[in-house]
Amino acid sequence: MSKKVAITSEFFGKFSNEAFNILEENGLEVIPNRYDKYLDKEEEIISLTKDANAVICDLEKISKNVIDQSPNLEIIARRGVGTDSVAVEYAEEKGIKVARTLGVVEKPVAELVMSYILNISRQIMPLNKSMHQGNWNKILAHSIDGKKLGIIGMGNIGEEITRKAQAFDMEIIYYDVDRKKSLEEELGIEYQELDQLFENADVITLHVPLNEHTENLIDYEAMSKMTKSPILINTARGPVVNNEDLKRALEEGLISYAAVDVFDEEPKTNSVLKDTENVILTPHVGTFTEEIFIKMDVLAAKNVVEYLKR
Repeated sequence: MSKKVAITSEFFGKFSNEAFNILEENGLEVIPNRYDKYLDKEEEIISLTKDANAVICDLEKISKNVIDQSPNLEIIARRGVGTDSVAVEYAEEKGIKVARTLGVVEKPVAELVMSYILNISRQIMPLNKSMHQGNWNKILAHSIDGKKLGIIGMGNIGEEITRKAQAFDMEIIYYDVDRKKSLEEELGIEYQELDQLFENADVITLHVPLNEHTENLIDYEAMSKMTKSPILINTARGPVVNNEDLKRALEEGLISYAAVDVFDEEPKTNSVLKDTENVILTPHVGTFTEEIFIKMDVLAAKNVVEYLKR
């Protein structure tokens, strides 16, 4: 009897059949997401996973109950790198592998971060809006050459942002719970303690996982220490930043501008930051490109095949 792979992801296979072919060519039976939407109800997820040996998921919750109701599960394959939507420890206790698509998501997230920095610094959106209104008003902007980019969380995404930002001659300072001395030498970056980074950075971008140590990491107290009124970018996870505090900090000028791609719950259409003038809000699109979706699909499928065929 062939093993079964449940697809709870709403995007798997949207742009290419390559990943589906990988699964089927290796003798696996695919249980597609017949709902064709984001699965926000446990019963919908369980209806797909209950007989499955593997699940390929996005950010839908693979909870303890989903795992309990899916007794044949051997592997949970995330399309992405964050695992806060998966009961990882519980899965591992039950001998279930949790896999991620490492090496795929770094470049598109770094592209988005640099897009924010350039867009905000050069005032692209207000200039565009003014021109469409029939005005010829030049707005004095800022160069990013020589500006200090503070990266909080120097993992794979932080490294990719470093390389892209250095191409624009930005100086890189970083904080991570595990200091990366080899990277400091290789990339010419400077480690700083968190409070020091808050004081020195012109732009701060967040790339930490969501856990008990990082929830509300950036609150009003932290933002009060940001003496340069930096641009603050969050493409990590929503609860890493207290958005009520961020709104206050923006209003008071502690933060000059913010770009937010992630929220405490998603979809989120009523953010407290909505209608705040100096904020860019995007609906969690860090990896939302056709090319990257295909790469994530293929790697997730390969992760499943490799594990089930071991």
